[in-house]
Amino acid sequence: MQLGPLPVLATSNSGPPVLYLGGLLPVAGVDAAVARRSAEFSARPLAGMRRVIYTNRRSGLPTGMTIAELAAEHAEAIDALDSGPVDVVGVSTGGSIAQQLAADNPERVRRLVLIGTGCRLAPKTRHLQAKVAEHVRAGNGQRALASAALGVFVSGGEPLSRVFAPLMAPFAHRVGDLSDLATTIEAEDGFDLASCDRAIAATTLIAAGTRDRFYPRELLEETQQLIPGSVLRRFPRHSHLRVMSDARLNATMRGFLT
Repeated sequence: MQLGPLPVLATSNSGPPVLYLGGLLPVAGVDAAVARRSAEFSARPLAGMRRVIYTNRRSGLPTGMTIAELAAEHAEAIDALDSGPVDVVGVSTGGSIAQQLAADNPERVRRLVLIGTGCRLAPKTRHLQAKVAEHVRAGNGQRALASAALGVFVSGGEPLSRVFAPLMAPFAHRVGDLSDLATTIEAEDGFDLASCDRAIAATTLIAAGTRDRFYPRELLEETQQLIPGSVLRRFPRHSHLRVMSDARLNATMRGFLT
Protein backbone atom coordinates (compact mmCIF):
# COMPACT_ATOMS: atom_id res chain seq x y z
CA MET A 1 0.00 0.00 0.00
CA GLN A 2 1.24 3.49 -0.82
CA LEU A 3 0.30 6.67 1.05
CA GLY A 4 1.73 9.71 -0.70
CA PRO A 5 5.49 9.10 -0.91
CA LEU A 6 5.50 6.37 1.75
CA PRO A 7 5.02 2.61 1.40
CA VAL A 8 3.02 1.33 4.37
CA LEU A 9 1.53 -1.82 5.83
CA ALA A 10 -2.03 -1.53 7.13
CA THR A 11 -4.12 -3.82 9.32
CA SER A 12 -7.59 -4.78 8.12
CA ASN A 13 -9.39 -3.30 11.14
CA SER A 14 -12.06 -0.73 10.40
CA GLY A 15 -11.32 1.53 13.39
CA PRO A 16 -9.84 5.04 13.17
CA PRO A 17 -6.33 5.01 11.68
CA VAL A 18 -3.18 5.25 13.78
CA LEU A 19 0.02 6.19 11.97
CA TYR A 20 2.79 4.06 13.48
CA LEU A 21 6.41 5.15 12.88
CA GLY A 22 8.63 2.18 13.61
CA GLY A 23 12.10 2.15 15.12
CA LEU A 24 15.41 2.12 13.28
CA LEU A 25 15.57 -1.01 11.13
CA PRO A 26 18.62 -1.78 8.94
CA VAL A 27 16.58 -1.24 5.77
CA ALA A 28 13.91 1.28 4.84
CA GLY A 29 10.56 0.46 3.30
CA VAL A 30 8.16 -2.34 4.20
CA ASP A 31 9.08 -5.11 1.77
CA ALA A 32 11.81 -6.79 3.85
CA ALA A 33 10.86 -9.61 6.20
CA VAL A 34 12.27 -7.69 9.18
CA ALA A 35 9.92 -4.77 8.43
CA ARG A 36 6.90 -7.06 8.12
CA ARG A 37 7.70 -8.75 11.42
CA SER A 38 8.13 -5.35 13.06
CA ALA A 39 4.79 -4.17 11.66
CA GLU A 40 2.99 -7.28 12.92
CA PHE A 41 4.49 -6.90 16.41
CA SER A 42 3.73 -3.16 16.50
CA ALA A 43 0.08 -3.58 15.51
CA ARG A 44 -0.64 -6.32 18.06
CA PRO A 45 -1.42 -4.06 21.09
CA LEU A 46 -4.06 -2.16 19.08
CA ALA A 47 -5.58 -5.20 17.36
CA GLY A 48 -9.35 -5.09 17.17
CA MET A 49 -9.69 -1.42 18.10
CA ARG A 50 -7.74 0.65 15.58
CA ARG A 51 -6.51 0.42 12.00
CA VAL A 52 -2.73 0.59 12.29
CA ILE A 53 -0.80 2.15 9.39
CA TYR A 54 2.84 1.11 9.82
CA THR A 55 5.62 3.00 8.08
CA ASN A 56 9.38 2.48 8.05
CA ARG A 57 10.45 5.49 5.98
CA ARG A 58 10.92 5.01 2.24
CA SER A 59 13.92 3.62 0.43
CA GLY A 60 16.15 5.73 -1.78
CA LEU A 61 16.57 8.57 0.72
CA PRO A 62 18.92 11.26 -0.64
CA THR A 63 22.09 11.92 1.32
CA GLY A 64 21.70 14.98 3.52
CA MET A 65 17.98 14.54 4.13
CA THR A 66 16.79 16.02 7.42
CA ILE A 67 14.30 14.84 10.03
CA ALA A 68 12.09 17.78 9.02
CA GLU A 69 12.04 16.50 5.43
CA LEU A 70 11.27 12.97 6.60
CA ALA A 71 8.45 14.38 8.74
CA ALA A 72 7.06 16.29 5.75
CA GLU A 73 6.74 13.02 3.83
CA HIS A 74 4.77 11.56 6.74
CA ALA A 75 2.51 14.62 6.68
CA GLU A 76 1.79 13.86 3.02
CA ALA A 77 0.90 10.30 4.03
CA ILE A 78 -1.61 11.63 6.58
CA ASP A 79 -3.16 13.82 3.88
CA ALA A 80 -3.44 10.77 1.61
CA LEU A 81 -5.46 8.99 4.31
CA ASP A 82 -8.09 11.73 3.89
CA SER A 83 -9.40 11.18 7.41
CA GLY A 84 -8.48 14.46 9.07
CA PRO A 85 -6.03 14.63 12.00
CA VAL A 86 -4.79 11.23 13.16
CA ASP A 87 -3.20 9.69 16.21
CA VAL A 88 0.52 9.01 15.79
CA VAL A 89 2.80 6.51 17.53
CA GLY A 90 6.56 6.95 17.18
CA VAL A 91 9.15 4.48 18.46
CA SER A 92 12.84 5.31 18.97
CA THR A 93 14.06 6.94 15.72
CA GLY A 94 10.46 6.89 14.51
CA GLY A 95 9.73 8.94 17.60
CA SER A 96 12.17 11.64 16.50
CA ILE A 97 10.34 11.88 13.18
CA ALA A 98 6.97 11.84 14.99
CA GLN A 99 8.00 14.75 17.23
CA GLN A 100 9.02 16.83 14.23
CA LEU A 101 5.81 15.83 12.45
CA ALA A 102 3.66 16.93 15.39
CA ALA A 103 5.56 20.19 15.90
CA ASP A 104 5.40 21.17 12.23
CA ASN A 105 1.83 19.93 11.58
CA PRO A 106 -0.42 20.59 14.59
CA GLU A 107 -3.49 20.35 12.34
CA ARG A 108 -2.59 16.80 11.27
CA VAL A 109 -1.68 15.14 14.60
CA ARG A 110 -4.41 14.67 17.20
CA ARG A 111 -2.70 12.54 19.85
CA LEU A 112 0.94 11.47 20.05
CA VAL A 113 2.55 8.44 21.70
CA LEU A 114 6.34 8.47 22.01
CA ILE A 115 7.97 5.18 23.02
CA GLY A 116 11.68 4.88 23.81
CA THR A 117 12.55 8.25 22.34
CA GLY A 118 13.41 11.76 23.43
CA CYS A 119 13.85 15.35 22.38
CA ARG A 120 17.33 14.61 21.01
CA LEU A 121 19.91 11.86 21.02
CA ALA A 122 21.94 11.40 24.19
CA PRO A 123 25.69 11.90 23.60
CA LYS A 124 26.49 8.18 23.91
CA THR A 125 23.64 7.28 21.56
CA ARG A 126 24.80 9.87 19.05
CA HIS A 127 28.32 8.45 19.16
CA LEU A 128 27.09 4.88 18.63
CA GLN A 129 24.88 5.80 15.70
CA ALA A 130 27.61 7.92 14.16
CA LYS A 131 29.95 4.91 14.17
CA VAL A 132 27.29 2.80 12.46
CA ALA A 133 26.83 5.44 9.75
CA GLU A 134 30.60 5.78 9.40
CA HIS A 135 30.96 2.06 8.71
CA VAL A 136 28.13 2.17 6.17
CA ARG A 137 29.69 5.10 4.31
CA ALA A 138 33.01 3.23 4.30
CA GLY A 139 31.33 0.30 2.58
CA ASN A 140 31.60 -2.02 5.58
CA GLY A 141 28.04 -3.22 6.11
CA GLN A 142 29.10 -6.13 8.30
CA ARG A 143 30.87 -3.82 10.73
CA ALA A 144 27.93 -1.42 10.72
CA LEU A 145 25.46 -4.16 11.64
CA ALA A 146 27.81 -5.51 14.30
CA SER A 147 28.14 -2.05 15.83
CA ALA A 148 24.38 -1.56 15.86
CA ALA A 149 23.67 -4.97 17.38
CA LEU A 150 26.34 -4.68 20.06
CA GLY A 151 25.22 -1.16 20.91
CA VAL A 152 21.73 -2.39 21.77
CA PHE A 153 22.91 -5.08 24.18
CA VAL A 154 26.37 -4.00 25.41
CA SER A 155 27.41 -0.61 26.73
CA GLY A 156 30.61 0.49 24.98
CA GLY A 157 30.55 -2.51 22.63
CA GLU A 158 31.82 -0.69 19.52
CA PRO A 159 35.46 -1.88 19.89
CA LEU A 160 34.17 -5.46 19.68
CA SER A 161 32.41 -4.83 16.38
CA ARG A 162 35.53 -5.69 14.38
CA VAL A 163 35.57 -9.14 16.00
CA PHE A 164 31.85 -9.79 15.51
CA ALA A 165 31.58 -8.30 12.01
CA PRO A 166 32.23 -11.61 10.16
CA LEU A 167 29.29 -13.16 11.99
CA MET A 168 27.01 -10.55 10.41
CA ALA A 169 28.02 -11.47 6.85
CA PRO A 170 24.90 -13.55 6.03
CA PHE A 171 22.57 -10.86 7.37
CA ALA A 172 24.49 -8.09 5.61
CA HIS A 173 24.18 -10.03 2.35
CA ARG A 174 20.39 -10.36 2.79
CA VAL A 175 19.72 -6.70 3.61
CA GLY A 176 22.05 -5.34 0.92
CA ASP A 177 22.53 -1.59 0.59
CA LEU A 178 22.51 0.22 3.95
CA SER A 179 22.76 3.78 2.66
CA ASP A 180 19.19 4.57 3.79
CA LEU A 181 20.21 3.54 7.31
CA ALA A 182 23.17 5.93 7.24
CA THR A 183 21.03 8.76 5.87
CA THR A 184 18.44 8.29 8.61
CA ILE A 185 21.09 8.20 11.32
CA GLU A 186 22.72 11.36 9.98
CA ALA A 187 19.32 13.07 9.88
CA GLU A 188 18.52 12.11 13.47
CA ASP A 189 21.91 13.41 14.60
CA GLY A 190 20.71 16.91 13.73
CA PHE A 191 17.29 16.61 15.37
CA ASP A 192 16.49 18.60 18.52
CA LEU A 193 12.92 19.28 19.58
CA ALA A 194 14.07 22.40 21.43
CA SER A 195 15.09 23.89 18.07
CA CYS A 196 11.70 23.37 16.38
CA ASP A 197 9.85 26.55 15.47
CA ARG A 198 6.74 25.51 17.40
CA ALA A 199 6.01 23.41 20.45
CA ILE A 200 4.01 20.22 20.05
CA ALA A 201 0.32 20.95 20.59
CA ALA A 202 -0.97 17.36 20.44
CA THR A 203 -1.91 15.56 23.65
CA THR A 204 1.19 13.44 24.26
CA LEU A 205 2.17 10.29 26.14
CA ILE A 206 5.90 9.61 26.61
CA ALA A 207 6.85 6.06 27.62
CA ALA A 208 10.20 4.37 28.22
CA GLY A 209 11.91 1.77 30.36
CA THR A 210 13.86 2.80 33.44
CA ARG A 211 16.86 0.88 32.06
CA ASP A 212 16.81 2.52 28.63
CA ARG A 213 20.49 3.41 28.09
CA PHE A 214 19.71 5.40 24.95
CA TYR A 215 17.20 7.75 26.60
CA PRO A 216 18.06 8.32 30.29
CA ARG A 217 15.69 9.86 32.81
CA GLU A 218 17.08 13.40 32.52
CA LEU A 219 16.53 13.46 28.76
CA LEU A 220 13.00 12.09 29.08
CA GLU A 221 12.12 14.69 31.70
CA GLU A 222 13.42 17.44 29.41
CA THR A 223 11.27 16.02 26.62
CA GLN A 224 8.24 16.21 28.90
CA GLN A 225 9.04 19.84 29.72
CA LEU A 226 9.27 20.69 26.02
CA ILE A 227 5.81 19.24 25.26
CA PRO A 228 3.16 21.20 27.19
CA GLY A 229 0.78 18.97 29.15
CA SER A 230 2.54 15.73 28.20
CA VAL A 231 2.55 12.69 30.48
CA LEU A 232 5.72 10.67 31.16
CA ARG A 233 5.49 7.00 32.16
CA ARG A 234 8.63 4.98 32.93
CA PHE A 235 8.36 1.22 33.29
CA PRO A 236 10.66 -0.40 35.89
CA ARG A 237 13.41 -2.83 34.93
CA HIS A 238 12.83 -2.49 31.20
CA SER A 239 15.43 -1.66 28.57
CA HIS A 240 15.06 0.19 25.27
CA LEU A 241 13.69 -2.86 23.43
CA ARG A 242 12.06 -4.85 26.20
CA VAL A 243 9.62 -2.09 27.16
CA MET A 244 7.78 -2.66 23.88
CA SER A 245 6.44 -6.01 25.09
CA ASP A 246 5.35 -4.76 28.52
CA ALA A 247 1.63 -5.41 29.08
CA ARG A 248 1.35 -2.26 31.22
CA LEU A 249 2.72 -0.10 28.42
CA ASN A 250 0.33 -1.65 25.92
CA ALA A 251 -2.63 -1.12 28.26
CA THR A 252 -1.56 2.48 28.90
CA MET A 253 -1.27 3.13 25.15
CA ARG A 254 -4.68 1.60 24.44
CA GLY A 255 -6.28 3.66 27.16
CA PHE A 256 -4.58 6.84 25.96
CA LEU A 257 -5.72 6.28 22.37
CA THR A 258 -9.33 5.69 23.35
